[in-house]
Amino acid sequence: MAWEQVGGLREVFARKKNFVQALNKVDLKVYRGEVFGLLGPNGAGKTTLIKILCTLVLPDEGEAYVYGYDVVREPSKVLRNLQAVLGDPRGFDWRLSARQNLEFYAALYGLPRDFAKSRIEGVLEFIGLRDRANDMYQRFSTGMARKLQLCRALLLDTPILLFDEPTAGLDPASAIDFRRLLKDGLAKSEGRTVFIATHNMWEAQSICDRVAIINKGEIIACDNPENLRRYVKPEKGYVFTLDEDFGHSEELRSFLSEVSRLEDVKGSRLEPGPPPKVMVRVDKDFEISDLLELVVKHGLRVKDLESYEPSLEEVFITLIRGERYEREA
Repeated sequence: MAWEQVGGLREVFARKKNFVQALNKVDLKVYRGEVFGLLGPNGAGKTTLIKILCTLVLPDEGEAYVYGYDVVREPSKVLRNLQAVLGDPRGFDWRLSARQNLEFYAALYGLPRDFAKSRIEGVLEFIGLRDRANDMYQRFSTGMARKLQLCRALLLDTPILLFDEPTAGLDPASAIDFRRLLKDGLAKSEGRTVFIATHNMWEAQSICDRVAIINKGEIIACDNPENLRRYVKPEKGYVFTLDEDFGHSEELRSFLSEVSRLEDVKGSRLEPGPPPKVMVRVDKDFEISDLLELVVKHGLRVKDLESYEPSLEEVFITLIRGERYEREA
C-alpha cells in the first residue's frame, strides 16, 4: 500500500523576471514500513518536495497524497498522519527541561493530560533520553537536541515521519545511534514509514530500503541501493595482496595471463608494491572460484583478499553528471 504518493508534481518559483522550476513531473510511491531516501545536489528540489508533502507549499500542477489524503484538499488529515523533522532543532525553550518542553507541545497538540504524561515518558524511554529528561535544554548537545526533536515528532504517534538531513551536525557515534533508531526502532519494530532527504551517501546506502535520485527537479533513478549500483557499473573488483617474494615471479606473470582469458574478466593489473597487489575487475555474475583455482594452480601466497563494488556515491555522481547508463532487465 502506498503511504505517500506524488504524481506529476510541478513547482515554479519566480526569480526577478525569470522562473525557476523546482520540480518537474515528479512521480513517486513510498510504501508502509520502509525507509525511503531522497538524494540530490543542492537546489535539486528535495526540500520543496518535503514541504509539499507537509502542506507548507502548494504544487502548481500534479497531485500528492499522504496516507491516502490529498495535500491540497485535505491538509488537516495529512498533518494528523505525518510529522516532519526539518533542519536544526528549533522551537524549544532553553530555560525549560526536556520533559517540560514536551509537556508544552503535548498541550499545544491538544493531548489529554494523563495520556500526554504517559506518552512523554514512553517516547523519552524509546529514544533514550529518560535519564536526561529533567536537564535544561540549554545543556543538550546537538545529538541530544536532535533526539528531543524526534521525541516531539513522536508525541502524536503518526505512521509517517519525514526528515531533512537527519544526522547533519552529529558526531559519528551519535549519527550511528540515530540511524539505528530510524531503521530498527521506527521502521522495523513499529512499522512506521520513514522518508529522509540527505546528502550522506553512506547513510542512504546503509539504512534505506529504496532510494530516489533527484536532479534539476526530476527523478532520474529510483530503486534499492544494490540495484542502483548495478545499473551504472555492473561490475566488481578483487584485490589480492601477495607475499613480497611474488612481485616479479614468472608464476605471477603466467597467472595474470590466464586471468585475462577468463570469461567475464574485464581487466587485471599488477601493483608492484611492496607488498605486490593484483587488481582484477570482473562482471557482476563472475564466479570467484575460477579465480581461486588459478591462485592455487600457480602457487601464489595470498596474504589478503578484498572485494570491491561501486558505491552509491559513484552511482550518484555518474547520474548527476549525466553520463549514459543502461538499466538492466
